Amino acid sequence: MDRVTNYAMQGCSNNDEREEVEAAANAASRQQWMGSFHPYGMPPPVPPYFYPAPPTMPPPAGPPMQQFSEGPSVRVGDPDAGKSGPKVKLPNFNPEEDVNLTKWWLNISTDPVVNTGQRKEGFWLRIMKGYNSSRGVYPERSQKSLTTRWDYIKECCTKFSEFYSSVLRLNPSGMSDADKTMEAMARYAAALQKPFTQMHSWKLLKDEPKWEACIGAHSKVHVLDDDSSDAAAGGANEVGGPAESDVPASSGSKRPIGRDATKAARKKAATSSSSSEYISQMNDLWGNKLSLIKESHAEMASHHATMAVLQEKKMTTERELEERRLALEESRLAMEASRLEMEKIDRESRMEMERSRAAKEERAEEERILSIELDKCSPALRLFYKRQQEQILAKYSLPPP
Repeated sequence: MDRVTNYAMQGCSNNDEREEVEAAANAASRQQWMGSFHPYGMPPPVPPYFYPAPPTMPPPAGPPMQQFSEGPSVRVGDPDAGKSGPKVKLPNFNPEEDVNLTKWWLNISTDPVVNTGQRKEGFWLRIMKGYNSSRGVYPERSQKSLTTRWDYIKECCTKFSEFYSSVLRLNPSGMSDADKTMEAMARYAAALQKPFTQMHSWKLLKDEPKWEACIGAHSKVHVLDDDSSDAAAGGANEVGGPAESDVPASSGSKRPIGRDATKAARKKAATSSSSSEYISQMNDLWGNKLSLIKESHAEMASHHATMAVLQEKKMTTERELEERRLALEESRLAMEASRLEMEKIDRESRMEMERSRAAKEERAEEERILSIELDKCSPALRLFYKRQQEQILAKYSLPPP
């Protein structure tokens, strides 16, 4: 089991796939530990998914990760076209490049515009342009490099799909999708003596109709099917076989009912006996449904009445609050008008007091000017004060009749 888990770990390209493989291995180990305890000392049954592995197939020619040396592109009419330039050795394909190549193969092969009217050269030229346009930081690849790499991806994924299909045909109970994938990886590693390293590409291809058509046309691995064993068992247990052919027809013994007739009779009896129970159960269910509908309608009517009362209370409360708000607003406006009136009266009183004070000061100044003795003043001041006194006297003198 550890060897199979190690093979599966080597085929993982990221942490998510490693976690899935580890979880499947733990589940398988728990099932194996629980299956080791059986009552009455009976040996544990062998699960159907541990059939003998398919015959070992030779590994494909060439390394799994191929390297290509691409030279500089040659243009038509270039005088140096015949000269051989230095070739640059590109790095191996990594999982990100494999995923990019797989996506572009799916996009171009399922193009609804061109559809099947694509030649091989134009098909791979479009894939090369799309791949190099979205390659990111990875090196640019030529058409030959991409076709060779795709042949390797297709070969690995086709073989793994056949192993995975054989596990699905067995339909072992108690196995999750991760367990089935791990079982297929174990069979792949046991048959080809190497781990499956294209899980990232297979996940993109497994549910595509185009890929299913490809693997249907290139199926090579054959796994033991349950139908052959069922047919053999049925043939051995079939009534009226060679063992009964020697019994004469005149012996008076009645031929027993066959297997198909027995199954049909049992099915008919089960159907007739269960029909009345089904009708009664349906009646009960319908009655329960009607009672539930009535209860729900009553609850809904009660809810609507409660909501109407609450809505009426809410509207009354809002109306009262609005009336109080309006009364407060009117009171505030009245107080504001009273304040403005008081400020106006206060301002007029201050102005009156200011005018009275100015008049007193002016009269005091006039009295001071009139009390000045002009003989004691200098000639300039005498002339000034004399004119001031004349203006003051003219101001208070009575008009002529």
